[in-house]
Amino acid sequence: MNNKKHPPTPEDSPAQKPAKAAHPVPRKDGFPQVSEKTNLPDHMPYQLVHVSALLSLGVSRLFLSRFDLGIREWRVIAILGHYGPSSASDLVGRAAFDKATVSRAIKQLERNGMVGRCAHPTDARRQLIYLTEKGVDLHDRVAPVSIMRKRIVESALSEKERESLRVILEKLRGQLEWLNQEEALDNRETDD
Repeated sequence: MNNKKHPPTPEDSPAQKPAKAAHPVPRKDGFPQVSEKTNLPDHMPYQLVHVSALLSLGVSRLFLSRFDLGIREWRVIAILGHYGPSSASDLVGRAAFDKATVSRAIKQLERNGMVGRCAHPTDARRQLIYLTEKGVDLHDRVAPVSIMRKRIVESALSEKERESLRVILEKLRGQLEWLNQEEALDNRETDD
């Protein structure tokens, strides 16, 4: 059974309806007023992005000061530490970064001797990125700090809340992957 929802149609979405007034009433301070506000405190995408930004900001500062390591490079190292040698396209999907960001991270890590490349065992057109001994050493020094931060953040939640959050995030991830694919297909059809 497919639990995924289709994107709302214009009839379903109040955001797609025409503005109520051609000329919104100015705010008390004289600046133009939007006709329909996005209620940010209750807007889930905003909340998720805000929490993600706070997580990334803290990790970025900490890892740069302690390990001279950026967040994008750490993400690649962490993925390689977890999954083992991976293709660049696998890293893009797992890192949730765009291709250019992952490519820059790999190049930086290569320059620093943290990762290497080797032939893919089943596809001669691709290469695998792997952690070098130096990369493994860095991973093993950074991972305990990352795990400690995770535990501190998660301590705000009960065990039941953590499990619920994990399930909810997995559902949202799947729904967003589906929605992004659908919108990409719609865009291709419109471009034709």
